[in-house]
Amino acid sequence: MAALNPVFQSESERIHSDHQEMLRELSALDLALEHMGTGSADMTDTHCVVKARAITLAISRRLPELFMREENKLFKTVAGVSHELSLFVEEMKREHVTLFVMVNSFCVALDELANASDLQAAVVNLKELGMDVSRALRHHFTAEDHELQGFL
Repeated sequence: MAALNPVFQSESERIHSDHQEMLRELSALDLALEHMGTGSADMTDTHCVVKARAITLAISRRLPELFMREENKLFKTVAGVSHELSLFVEEMKREHVTLFVMVNSFCVALDELANASDLQAAVVNLKELGMDVSRALRHHFTAEDHELQGFL
């Protein structure tokens, strides 16, 4: 069985570890987003935006490699176990595309914040977009870890 293959097991453990690290980063992103727009001074917003941007850029740099490893090392093997897992794997692959687009759109929105004509409205929209991205990524990683727990 694939789960007994040392290379597969090592990759599976690495993917699970990456998921846990991403979830920690998402918690830090959530905290920055929650504080965005709550301060009376622009400095609070600036700090939160800078922090959110740094976290989001780090995530956006790591996602392609993580998704590629999942698809090439984990999903190929898991999909052959059962029809249900095959369907799950296909859904996760579709989500990879959607999530990558969402993260990149959020990066662009963070970069364009300085050009907003209505800064307060832009911050509110940015918070919503960021929370949507965080929720989607969190749901994705949690679903993969849950559904593939025997492999991770």
